[in-house]
Amino acid sequence: MSDLFDSSFAQLQASLDQYQQYPHHHDDVLKQKLQEAQAWQRERMTATHAELFAPPKQQAFGSYLFDQLYGGEQFDQLAKQIGRITRTAGKLEKFIPVNALATGVEGVRQAVEAIGLDVELAQYLLAHNLPVNDDTMLAAYRAVNKPQARHQQIDALVATCYQSDKYLRSFVMQKSFALAKPVAYKYQFGALYDFIAKGFEAIRPIKSVGDLMENFAQKEHQIINNVHSGQPDPFNV
Repeated sequence: MSDLFDSSFAQLQASLDQYQQYPHHHDDVLKQKLQEAQAWQRERMTATHAELFAPPKQQAFGSYLFDQLYGGEQFDQLAKQIGRITRTAGKLEKFIPVNALATGVEGVRQAVEAIGLDVELAQYLLAHNLPVNDDTMLAAYRAVNKPQARHQQIDALVATCYQSDKYLRSFVMQKSFALAKPVAYKYQFGALYDFIAKGFEAIRPIKSVGDLMENFAQKEHQIINNVHSGQPDPFNV
């Protein structure tokens, strides 16, 4: 296997191992609270960026961002499929372009990190017997107190979107990736292929990914700062 593929595969496996260690896999009550927290996250982000993602060409991109970060059960299914890659990694290299795989791996890593941060919020809510709403999520954010990790999460997401946009502009990569679909399904890597393809398809209509992500990141960073500096109504930006 190539060095780049080796590196991407190692990162993918590390992310999967990290995900499997999260406690909600063995605690149905915590899992339910996590799902509620993730649903709140999606609703909050949708409201915050409603104007940004209102144009028809940008709607799919907005859904992609929110689902990637807070995909819940969809990501759980993807993680189960990724678990099979350890036995057939060599086949994967033969049909998925390595740059496309690297982008997908980074997306998986970010989703795992986001879930890990939200597991901590869910644990706080559960420990204090709290429902999920704006006030309790604010209390959880402040109690868990990980602003730097949240800032890094947003910065990494922006970088991955830039990377996806860069690879998408390569005709050779587009063609190679498109041709890989039937083979990916043949070897039961359809969910991983679709995860990568969804990102490419969401980005394709966007004229300037840079401008869009700068706007998105600015608001998200502001909310994080508001939350941890004691600002009133911190989610309203």
